[in-house]
Amino acid sequence: MNAGLDGFVQAARAEQVLDGQPLAVELPGGRRLCLIRDGAEILAVADECAHQAFPLSAGEVLPGGTIECPWHGARFDCRSGAVLRGPAKDSIATYEVSVVDDTVYVRANGSR
Repeated sequence: MNAGLDGFVQAARAEQVLDGQPLAVELPGGRRLCLIRDGAEILAVADECAHQAFPLSAGEVLPGGTIECPWHGARFDCRSGAVLRGPAKDSIATYEVSVVDDTVYVRANGSR
């Protein structure tokens, strides 16, 4: 682990996170996250829709760092976790990301 990354765990290689394609990853301990690229920025959210717990990684990435659940169309802001469109009423967890030497690290202890 690199200095300054206490509390972070390796999640993926940056090259695996492609524009417009959510990437499902599993952290040590079994926590499932969804990584999203918005330009040069990589974002991480819980891989579970707040509406009915379907995996967001099967959804569609929209402009501006938004993800849409493929089952019922709920949309979430991947920076804040806020609901942008129902039927979901609750936000989703977001996670702090650090990219070092093409490796994506995510703060493992919860949302930012």
